[in-house]
Amino acid sequence: MDLPTTSAPLLGWTFDGTLRTYQTEVLERIPVGTVGPLHVVAPPGSGKTLLGLLLATREGDRALVLAPTVTIRQQWVRTAESLAPTPASVSDDPERISDLTVMTYQLLSVTGDGSPFDDLARAVWAEELIATGRTEADAATWLAELAVDSPAAYRSGIRSRVRRLRRRFARRNPDELARVLHPNAVALIDRLVDAGVRTVILDECHHLLDHWALVVAYLAGRIRERGGSPRLIGLTATLPSPDDEAEYENYTQLLGEVDYEVPTPAVVKEGHLAPYRDHVMVIEPTPAEISFIRHHEERLHDLVMQLLTTPDAVSYLERQLQPEDEDEDEPGAGAEALLERAFANDFPLTRSCAVVLRVVQPQHPLLAAIPPLLLDRCTSEDLLIVLTRFAQTRLLGNPDAHRQWDYVRRALADFGYMLTDRGLRRGRDPLDTTLAYSAAKDHAAVEILRLELESEDADRVRAVVVTDFVEHGNSRGMIGDAAAGALRAFELLAADPVTVRLNPVLVTAQHLRASAGDAADLAAELTDLLAEPVLVREGSGPTREMRGPGIGSGRMVAALSELIRRGRIRLLVGTRGLLGEGWDCPAVNTLIDLTAVATSSATQQLRGRTLRLDPEWPDKVAHNWSVACLIPSQVDLDDTTEPRRLRRKHSHLWGPSADGDGSIVSGLGHALPPSAMQAFDRVLDKDPAASVADVEAFLAESRPTRTQTRRQWHIGEPYLSHERESVRIQRVPHAPLLHTARAAGAGSIGAFITGTAIAGGLVALVDVLGALSIPLVGGLALALLCGVGAAVAAAVPVLGRALRDRRRPAEVYRNAAVAIARTLHEAGRISPIDESTIRALRQDGDRVRIEVGGEQRDRAMVADAVEELFGPVRTPRFLLQTGRAESGRMRLSERIADRLSPGRTLLPIPRAIARRRADAELLHRHWQRLIGPCALHEFQGAAGLALLRVARSSEGRLDGTESRTRIWG
Repeated sequence: MDLPTTSAPLLGWTFDGTLRTYQTEVLERIPVGTVGPLHVVAPPGSGKTLLGLLLATREGDRALVLAPTVTIRQQWVRTAESLAPTPASVSDDPERISDLTVMTYQLLSVTGDGSPFDDLARAVWAEELIATGRTEADAATWLAELAVDSPAAYRSGIRSRVRRLRRRFARRNPDELARVLHPNAVALIDRLVDAGVRTVILDECHHLLDHWALVVAYLAGRIRERGGSPRLIGLTATLPSPDDEAEYENYTQLLGEVDYEVPTPAVVKEGHLAPYRDHVMVIEPTPAEISFIRHHEERLHDLVMQLLTTPDAVSYLERQLQPEDEDEDEPGAGAEALLERAFANDFPLTRSCAVVLRVVQPQHPLLAAIPPLLLDRCTSEDLLIVLTRFAQTRLLGNPDAHRQWDYVRRALADFGYMLTDRGLRRGRDPLDTTLAYSAAKDHAAVEILRLELESEDADRVRAVVVTDFVEHGNSRGMIGDAAAGALRAFELLAADPVTVRLNPVLVTAQHLRASAGDAADLAAELTDLLAEPVLVREGSGPTREMRGPGIGSGRMVAALSELIRRGRIRLLVGTRGLLGEGWDCPAVNTLIDLTAVATSSATQQLRGRTLRLDPEWPDKVAHNWSVACLIPSQVDLDDTTEPRRLRRKHSHLWGPSADGDGSIVSGLGHALPPSAMQAFDRVLDKDPAASVADVEAFLAESRPTRTQTRRQWHIGEPYLSHERESVRIQRVPHAPLLHTARAAGAGSIGAFITGTAIAGGLVALVDVLGALSIPLVGGLALALLCGVGAAVAAAVPVLGRALRDRRRPAEVYRNAAVAIARTLHEAGRISPIDESTIRALRQDGDRVRIEVGGEQRDRAMVADAVEELFGPVRTPRFLLQTGRAESGRMRLSERIADRLSPGRTLLPIPRAIARRRADAELLHRHWQRLIGPCALHEFQGAAGLALLRVARSSEGRLDGTESRTRIWG
């Protein structure tokens, strides 16, 4: 029985408590009656439930809440009942629609047979056939026959239409969307609309990818059909990953851009989440895994040497470095001229061919003509680029080389790469699998727990170890080891004499295990808690399997959480699927993340497990650990997947800066101090003097205690809740950014000539009028003296500015960022940025930190361009040469000022600006106005290559530790 519909029933709901600062700010920032969906991002524990209800009550219409789990549904019911005038105003029964009805997404889910878009895509295809003149029956028959006779063509047609539908499904007619929904779901949605539901609150809305998004789109469409305006309120702790573009577009079509994001640091500072610290432990693979990696390295080297040392391959390299002479007017161009043409045509490929030629034929005469600067280390990427191009150019189109083409394809597949006629793409990489699921990470978990148990808060440690799988299905690279996953990690933790004291328990959907000495007692306690028997199976070894017939995993996890609260269990091991989103155990304060996921949603959901306040420990501080497995420096094989995964994980997270400056930052800068970051990068650069142990030693020296971390958060103190993008620059003393200051007025020489002429004219005029008799020599001296005075007056501002900029170099870097921002705005790429939000701060030594504020998209684009401007020079279209006027001539005052800052600087024009010459010239003009003389060079011909050589040989300007980050507060 539905509650009778009344006009705006939620307007009578009241909240008598005190709102948190950020909750008040959200309500103030989002006015009543805002058109379009509302989209709020806030971390777990920040009060999203109350905030969503208050947003709905301001509108007043009947509302529906959709939640991902039954547990979360019940949380909504309890909070709603505290606001509602009567309990009857709230319902979680689909048979009784009330003023606020709470349901799970699954209740309105689509049919479970395949993709919900397949049926809709087939219907669209049939409509297309009917539009060409076929009957409905003929179209259906033809599609059925195609599916049987040519399944590949049929699947291709369905896939192409599914892609189009996913991009625009929310705009389709609700009747068409209803075709893929279960009739019961359609009937329930229609009842909700008939009952007057106009507001839909979507909790954990990052789940709205694909079929749940389709359900919400249908519901919104039905409300519009009835003449209403649907109000969607999306609440989530994490935004979905844009990796799947189609699904991400579904999400953004429904909810649009984020209206407000509650930063996790704000919730911590107000005391509603526990302060925390992200730690990293860096390890290297086990000896068996290193053996596999070396074998991988040897096979790659053997493959390259086998294929690229053949006469045909060497001929290909020579042809790339010495392209055919296409200039009929200048036949027989020399080797250097042809080499210059090759670099101009395709710089990256030509450089890769050069370094590979040095590997396969070190004495080749062509190498003498190649600038040594360009012959740096030959990387795996160079080998793959050249091998791919050679295979496509010389093997694919040659019928006689068909077998060789197939051999190369199969060989590259062993390394995780798929070679096709379109190029090379990365597939399942055994090297990545080896590092991501290294057995050394399990040993790292043991070591981390030992460190925690040596701390001042050892008795309070309650830890959870989370993996991706119970057992990983791909065992390539796991030489002699058990399959990676929760089972393998638990066996090691239960066998260690230190960690076994934490009474570890493994829980998955199929397994419940404890250490052999603890299993019987634990089973008895679980039996008491669950009021159902939990039995221990006979076995041998350090662990025992337990089972509770008829006890679901949800009830078992809840019981284990209670034992963690009591301190009976202090270590829980499980998978992300069970211990990730939706699991709340406030007593947990230590997370060891052994997963390979790095998306924003997965990473932040995992970290959220430790951030709940613990009533048993008011001063709780959480430790969240990541583990990175790096290939040792002495193994000459490049792999960026593991360090890139570590950086991606931390790019989504905020925390106190590891360098101890008190700022709240994102990125690895809140987990690795500068010393460890430098050692980390040296290992990746294959510095023979660097080691993984060095990185861990620097980390061990700088890990603060929980007490120190709590103090660094400044909980309860006032704060400013705004974000800035930050780029850290390493100044180069002998090649500063500013060489000569901007010429003021006509310049000193012009001022001297003008001043002398004017003074001489006045002297002559006075003499002619007879007002004053001045000797000729005296008149000339007076005129020259006036000219010198004018020249000095013109030179002083120039010299003064040069001296000032040497004293305050940060101002010059700020002006560079302002020039970038103005250029991007005038080019139509960003909205105008308040230049007062752009600042530069001089830090220790020769470091400068540039900060950019404003709207997220715009500030990120400016920071990207600033980072590229001062980053390593690769293959830019334009170079900006600072300290040189376009004519190449400098005024006297400029030459004097240049003596104060000798040298030259070549900077790459950022790609966002270099796409059009007009935009590059715009930056050139802004640079001249804000900083000083400069020249714009387009990379072409001999001059361009010469400049590029100089630019690539110069020292990098980005901070070698962590150049890019975000700052909060």
